[in-house]
Amino acid sequence: MDEEQFMMQIMAGIDEAEVMTVFFPLLRRALVVDTRSNRQVGPLIEVMPQAGSMEERVAMIERKRPQFGRIHGILGVPWVKTINCFVEVGILGRIEQRLVASEMSRNEADRVCTAALNELRQAEYKEMVAMIKGDGYEALWERDRDED
Repeated sequence: MDEEQFMMQIMAGIDEAEVMTVFFPLLRRALVVDTRSNRQVGPLIEVMPQAGSMEERVAMIERKRPQFGRIHGILGVPWVKTINCFVEVGILGRIEQRLVASEMSRNEADRVCTAALNELRQAEYKEMVAMIKGDGYEALWERDRDED
């Protein structure tokens, strides 16, 4: 599948899915969006720690939002590119539109998407600093030397 097809599938999935998770394996985080709502509780968008599996993610959401019952389907999107690319290709904007279509006010959707974006950018920055410092990373030449 080429990149254009991949992006078209992501956008269509965002438009249709009640619950979605965009996981950022390099950041060990996921952007979780649950568009289900009722009179007391609105849609959810939250940055969460990466789950070990999709079943674990579904269980986390169901525990957090028990008033909505079982999740019957979830869109899972892996994202290994930068957070800026995530914004530039329009995924975050499409999620914001989906939240508005799910009865969230445009101002609230903008606020929660901006907050999530800031949290993801901060996580990306911390990960880049750790990579540069070597915190939690091993240089290839060190690994090769250890194998000798």
